[in-house]
Amino acid sequence: MIKNYFKIAFRNLKKNKGYAVINIGGLAIGMLCSILILLWVLNETSYDKFHNNSNSIYRLTTNVDDLNFKTAVTPAGMSEELQSEIPEIVSTVRLSKPVTGLFEVGMKKFEEQHVFYADANFLDMFTFPLLEGDPKTALASPDDILITEKTARKYFGNESALGKVIRKDNGENFIVSGVLADVPSNSHLQFDIILPMSHLAKTNRDLITKTWGNFNFYTYIQFNKSAISTSSSISNLAHKINDLYLSKKQKVKVDFQLQHLTDIHLHSNLQIDLAGQGNIQYVNVFFIVAIVILIVACINFMNLATARSSRRAKEVGLRKVIGAKKTELIIQFLSESVLISFMALLIALGLVYLLLPAFNDLVGKELNLNLLDWKGPVALIVMTLLTGLFAGSYPALLLSSFTPIRVLKGKIKLGGRDQLFRNSLVISQFVVSVVLLIGTAVIYTQLNFIKDKNLGFNKENLIYIPMKGEVWGKQDALKTALLQNPLTEDFTVVSNLPANLATGTIDVQWEGRDPNSQILFPNIDVDDRFLEVFGMETITGRGFSKEFKSDSSNYVINEKAMQVMGMDIKNAVGKTLSFSGRKGTIVGVVKDFNFKPLQYAIEPLVLRLNKYGGIVVVRTTTGNTKTTIAALEKIYATLNPAYPFAYNFIDQDLENQYHGEQQMGIIFNVFALLAIFISCLGLYGLSAYMGEQRIKEIGIRKVLGANVPGLIHTLSKDFFKFILIAFLVAVPLAWYLMHKWLEDFAFHISIKWWMFAGAGLIMTIITLATIGYQTIRTALANPINSLRSE
Repeated sequence: MIKNYFKIAFRNLKKNKGYAVINIGGLAIGMLCSILILLWVLNETSYDKFHNNSNSIYRLTTNVDDLNFKTAVTPAGMSEELQSEIPEIVSTVRLSKPVTGLFEVGMKKFEEQHVFYADANFLDMFTFPLLEGDPKTALASPDDILITEKTARKYFGNESALGKVIRKDNGENFIVSGVLADVPSNSHLQFDIILPMSHLAKTNRDLITKTWGNFNFYTYIQFNKSAISTSSSISNLAHKINDLYLSKKQKVKVDFQLQHLTDIHLHSNLQIDLAGQGNIQYVNVFFIVAIVILIVACINFMNLATARSSRRAKEVGLRKVIGAKKTELIIQFLSESVLISFMALLIALGLVYLLLPAFNDLVGKELNLNLLDWKGPVALIVMTLLTGLFAGSYPALLLSSFTPIRVLKGKIKLGGRDQLFRNSLVISQFVVSVVLLIGTAVIYTQLNFIKDKNLGFNKENLIYIPMKGEVWGKQDALKTALLQNPLTEDFTVVSNLPANLATGTIDVQWEGRDPNSQILFPNIDVDDRFLEVFGMETITGRGFSKEFKSDSSNYVINEKAMQVMGMDIKNAVGKTLSFSGRKGTIVGVVKDFNFKPLQYAIEPLVLRLNKYGGIVVVRTTTGNTKTTIAALEKIYATLNPAYPFAYNFIDQDLENQYHGEQQMGIIFNVFALLAIFISCLGLYGLSAYMGEQRIKEIGIRKVLGANVPGLIHTLSKDFFKFILIAFLVAVPLAWYLMHKWLEDFAFHISIKWWMFAGAGLIMTIITLATIGYQTIRTALANPINSLRSE
């Protein structure tokens, strides 16, 4: 029986090629979008699950409520005491913040940027397979070094790296104690080299003193599985950790929280965190988009199948006359829709393999569709079956409900409930389309706002060079060389860039401060040229100057700091300020500028004078950038020959801060356009259906003298009603969704009326273009042909 149904389905598809192309094509595009999005979603939700102990590992995070400051770093001294004082803890591991270093083997030199210091039990807690070496002793000695397989090939080719010497920063020698398999892309820890924490402990003051006061290390904790069986038990463990911290009587009042290892990638949103973290909001949004696109494709199928219902009515009538039951007819039509769904799947899979490399470039992933693993094919089959059954359900029920006597006489009239349902399908497509259009407009405008916003300083044409190696001790010579070249004389030396400043102190005192308040003050050590080179504006007082020797103990603050301290533009200059125990005078107030991504509000900032820093920033002039870089490279090579010259542009760094948002914006726009295209196919189907149903009515109207424009209006007015209803539903929905997204940014656009009006206008134009052909064709039809059967 089923075999016969498939034969009939093939005949119908062959007979109605246009219908087949549109229907199968719409479902194929819908499946393509859904498969690509779901591959990305599955990858995002798979982070760190490959570790054997992933269920029992947590990261300690720091929440300072009074400062509205949440960070991923913790004090260096906590790890050891936590393990000794809390019996539920199996082990703890500390990781440093990622560091950069020059590593060399023979004549090969590479500046590595993905380097961590880790405790000796790092490989006991985390499942990073060791290809060479012993995981128990790989980090036991301060001179050990772990490298990944990719790094080993880079330095040693095909030779075994075990036992080989790697030199760091032109000084220290490390012995390769292990070669790790390359880190999986779905790990929140991305590294090329691991160095022993015991080596860093030789010089790092936090590790030497085992401080509980400075927050500079990532702490991971593995618990007994029985101790973390419920959420309340996890909460109790966090309380124990906080009680231990309180017993140390530190100045900073914090609340330590436990973050599950597999939640780190998507649920962090913390400052001083590892780069490359995801966003659960985007995962949820795109998962919903995948489902919506597939539903839109199914609605498109329903509309097209309904449009053809009158053509198959007599087939249904004849089958019922010769004894076919309603259930058999439902199975027949569902079989057809499932067959079409599987045909669409085959096309979608071909498109996936064709477009996956481009999609990977877009999302920065290495996604693949593995059909050899049974889970993949089973998931695709289930998705296809559900799609076919859902898409074919309404047409199957509709066609199987026809009365044989009426359809054989040509009297096919659908009830009001069917009409309402079908109209609802179209309206829902319009709602989706309008929401996507509004979303596209808001996202595009916000991303442009981020790109073009005046940050309070001139970000263009600023090159910066981190100081490494010998140049650290030759800063006076470096400044002299820069001043002697007209291309490089416009420079400043700073401790940090005003781009993503994440450190600070609460040890700031001023007259009238509430002793119980906790306010975090980030700071930048700058020279006397800083404000000028960055093009910053002072609103009162002055910047630092060589003419005032006392400036070495003075301060410049920003507007926000002035407000926090209860001062104003008239009395701020001349006030006493103590920063980290160093007392001085406020000599100027600089206009607020953004020194963190725009997701964060501007915080109080203190600038201190220090003629030595770790970064040189040079302002170039338009057209001279290449020659300026060449001049800088020559100066750098003279003063620091052992280190490779490296530079970056501040505006590029600022743009990279929003790479995730830019990436998601492009993906959203692409899939929004595809969803709207699928909706257009549905509209085309409905216009064909309505034209087919009203062909005799149009013929009568033409005989009675109706003109073509009037007939086009008659055929189109229902669609404009649908657009209006959909617009009224879509506007509040889109406003709410976009408002929630914009809340992630402290600085964002306002949602303007033109975004809604533009979406409505574009949807109207798209609708007219989509239904225009069928509408005009019906209006121009010869009434003799349409009335001949009467």
